Amino acid sequence: GNVQFDVFVPELVFLERLVVGKVLQPLNLSYVPNLKANVWPSLHSPWYDVGSRYTVPYTIYTTGIGWRADKLPGFNPATMSDPWSALWIEGPKISGKVGLLDDQHEGLAMGLLHNGVTDVNSENEKELNASKDALVKLVNSANLKFDTNEYQHLADGSLWLHQAWSGDMASTPFYAPKGTKASVFRYWWPEDGRGPINNDTFAVLKGAKNPVLAHLFLNHLLDTKQVFNNFNFTYYQQPINAMTPEALVSGGIIAPNLKSTIIREPQFKNGLVQGPLSQQGEVLWENAWAAVKST
Repeated sequence: GNVQFDVFVPELVFLERLVVGKVLQPLNLSYVPNLKANVWPSLHSPWYDVGSRYTVPYTIYTTGIGWRADKLPGFNPATMSDPWSALWIEGPKISGKVGLLDDQHEGLAMGLLHNGVTDVNSENEKELNASKDALVKLVNSANLKFDTNEYQHLADGSLWLHQAWSGDMASTPFYAPKGTKASVFRYWWPEDGRGPINNDTFAVLKGAKNPVLAHLFLNHLLDTKQVFNNFNFTYYQQPINAMTPEALVSGGIIAPNLKSTIIREPQFKNGLVQGPLSQQGEVLWENAWAAVKST
């Protein structure tokens, strides 16, 4: 409560604690008309903040698989019987060229999905140990790399296959060396929406010195023109009705082959959301991830 910033970006996994701890102040939505005017209807009153009492949505993103089509001709997770096992199938063949996001939840979720578990917030110790074991096997068989700048490694060709965030993949062509065609980059996430998904939010802190201006800033961030301007810097989608894959491709903002980095509202509704864990669950996840990273 001592921080004097006006606006804050709370992750969903911490939102409940921030509200209970009275770190955030309730919003006056009369100052944020763009929420109902421009944002997907399903996020006017999201599951994590019914009635948008404390937050408005900011960026949304999926976690899928990115790769270099020029380095892996014919490779496409969509053609596999189990796309979530693509790293395990292809990885050993290209040892040293495979990466996983250095993120506890994202990494272990990939292991869970590889094992056929769609509960990406599982607190089942057996399932988490199996995810850990699968990742340890991948580390050893594919000389797995851990990082969160997959856009740079795929861009420069030092890695060819990587668990990836959608917004990072959308920006990858702009990090590539001169002469590298944007068409060599690919991203897969299930079309039916049954894959990891998340979104960032904006909130106003209880200690804000300029609460009205903070609300107007939130409204500004949800203005359609501003959303497209913002995308040119972040390459992360915002859940605005006008921000469709077709609009971004036709506007020359993203490469046609990276259209899959942008999703639609029905896909988002089906997504596997990474939510908060219990205290016991957090310990299980932390222990499993520590074992993976110490391999």
